[in-house]
Amino acid sequence: MDNSRKNDTQFDLELEELEKELEFKLDDYDVEYPSELEMMRTIEAIKPFVPVKENRWKSYMENIVPLIKNSYQEIFYFSPLFWIVNSLFLFICIYAVFIAEQDPYVTLMLFAPLPTITGLFEILKSRITGMAELELSFKFNLQETILSKMMVIGVFNIGINLVAMVVLSIFASDVWAGKMLLYWMTPFTVITGISFLFANRVRHVHAVTATLVVWLGAGVFLSSEEVIEKVESVPAAVYVLMIITGIILIILQASRFYKRGTDYEFNH
Repeated sequence: MDNSRKNDTQFDLELEELEKELEFKLDDYDVEYPSELEMMRTIEAIKPFVPVKENRWKSYMENIVPLIKNSYQEIFYFSPLFWIVNSLFLFICIYAVFIAEQDPYVTLMLFAPLPTITGLFEILKSRITGMAELELSFKFNLQETILSKMMVIGVFNIGINLVAMVVLSIFASDVWAGKMLLYWMTPFTVITGISFLFANRVRHVHAVTATLVVWLGAGVFLSSEEVIEKVESVPAAVYVLMIITGIILIILQASRFYKRGTDYEFNH
């Protein structure tokens, strides 16, 4: 026990002597502090490399403007059949209400997502023709190209549905525009959100064809009086909730789509 204490004391003395020796040697070194002018020069030199807080709104606008311009260019690459078919759907919608005397609300509900569903053929066209790999080498990558096409389809869908809604509101009797807006927005937002999932995962046009057939088949089911009464008895709050859910789904899917595109550009 006494030996261990003696060893500890001896170690402490040696350590103290070593510290004094090092302090003595370090005293020979003088540290010259920079002048205030030199410090300011250094600060100015590194300022360009200091990260600036990102303005999210400015960054969003810088990203969205090129997509909008690209969307305008994509209009001219859409097949004429897309415009013809959807114009025909509009004619059938108006005919069903005024000639066949179908319920205007249910008719517009069935018509609302049709331009989006048929637009999926245009989105998958590059994959069908084997051009998807080539599009990856373009200025706008595949994800951004699909987003641009979705913008075209979305704007066209809104425009053609507004035309149908205005025509039915003016010329059809006992039609409430607000109620028609709910019946239009509900399938439009939900189907558009689901369309992003289709564009991201579906590789074959058969799935889109099946979706179109199923939706048109639903029209036959909804044409019965009992089903129409049940649809119209659904509270407006349910439709509003479905619209909000659809909008959230669209935003999430579009953001994920764009992020995948930017990640691809960063890694390649």
